Amino acid sequence: LKSAFYGNFGDSWKWTESVTKVFNDTIWYSFALSMITTVLELLIAIPLGISAARKQYRFTDYFTTVVSMICISMPTFFIASLFKLVFVMKLGWFDIGGMQGRDYLKLSEFGKFLDVAKHLVLPALTLTIVSIGSLMRHTRTNMLEVLNADYVRTARAKGVPERKVI
Repeated sequence: LKSAFYGNFGDSWKWTESVTKVFNDTIWYSFALSMITTVLELLIAIPLGISAARKQYRFTDYFTTVVSMICISMPTFFIASLFKLVFVMKLGWFDIGGMQGRDYLKLSEFGKFLDVAKHLVLPALTLTIVSIGSLMRHTRTNMLEVLNADYVRTARAKGVPERKVI
């Protein structure tokens, strides 16, 4: 415990290397996955939340509300298992696990990048689906609150185009 306090976690039993080295080699995959997920979440959830707020009590609002509730309610392991069943087992588009394909070492640098990117697709989609629901609801709620604010009504009364108001 004293060594761990100073950053020395010993050697990994599986890889027979320093735990810190193994951690440093693999943490960047998690970082890339979280960045991809965050970008996808922002690109999907915010426009859908704004659209739902603009069309309150219409089909778009109800549809995005249902989709967000489904996304919030679905456990990550269920979505991941469903994706594995469909895209790995049935369609054969992706490998079942790992971060590299069988012939990774034979590929060019760009080919290696594409191979790793291909292995990040299903985890990124899984995490994006799980996370967009709450951001959609949050965006919709805050957008509705702002659209009813006095300064927005004033802007509309002065003839500011709706696109600029939004």
